Amino acid sequence: MDRMGKPWRNKTGLAKAAVILTTILSIATVSCGLNYALAMASMNSQWAIGVLLVAAYVELATMMGSVVGLLVVLVIWLVTKGRAATRKDIDD
Repeated sequence: MDRMGKPWRNKTGLAKAAVILTTILSIATVSCGLNYALAMASMNSQWAIGVLLVAAYVELATMMGSVVGLLVVLVIWLVTKGRAATRKDIDD
């Protein structure tokens, strides 16, 4: 039994997109925290601060992109759910 598989393996459509974006957001958040800890530990090294600063911008951009993607998925889900409810009301 493969219990440690990809969490989006059995998902489709919006559910798959939401799981992938949430995974990316989680990894970027942890990476950002580690980056902060490394930056605090290497305050005297200018080159390390420069590298960590670039990495921080990439992590923040990734987190923002994931949040925007999750909001888009939420809006699409709400719109399609609303259409399904409207069709159900029309059929009744």
